[in-house]
Amino acid sequence: MDLDPQCDLDALHQGIVDAIKAQFPQLVTVEDYREENDRVRLRIPACLIELSEMTPSEDDDAGTDQLPVHLRFEARLILGFRERKAKRAIRTLAGTFAAWVHMNQFERPVEPAQVMGVYPDDFDPALDQFEVWRVEWQHLAFLGESAWNGVDFLPQTVMVGVSPDIGTEHEEDYQDITDSPQVTP
Repeated sequence: MDLDPQCDLDALHQGIVDAIKAQFPQLVTVEDYREENDRVRLRIPACLIELSEMTPSEDDDAGTDQLPVHLRFEARLILGFRERKAKRAIRTLAGTFAAWVHMNQFERPVEPAQVMGVYPDDFDPALDQFEVWRVEWQHLAFLGESAWNGVDFLPQTVMVGVSPDIGTEHEEDYQDITDSPQVTP
């Protein structure tokens, strides 16, 4: 049984930033959580990422006592409006970026990314002088320590019983299949 390891949010953020820098070397700025007043001095082309939401997911409980969450990330891709064919270029970049993010795990213990949306982002007045598109994706991850850490819970002996001869009163009827390739009733 492969249990889900704990997700380190700091390492995930850094993994995403590092992966974007490696995959898109044409981006001059790749950062997370840029301060609002720093956007005036933004060097473009740029990609600004942030974790915008952590939604608990009871349906994905792995039985480890960890909190299963959908981590929703946003990447704002930014080009100067004076760039040649800027409107086409930003859409091409956004599509390429979304295709690359799709199913990416950024070498971290999270489920593969699911792209949730790719669209223009016109709602930040500090970015009015730029062409901006947003790519949103999510990962399923597990927060907190696993109850199984450090526990050797794999059985040493595997016994099989056939109904209706099961239960403690039929222990002698069980067959040890620990080293057997198949069971014979």
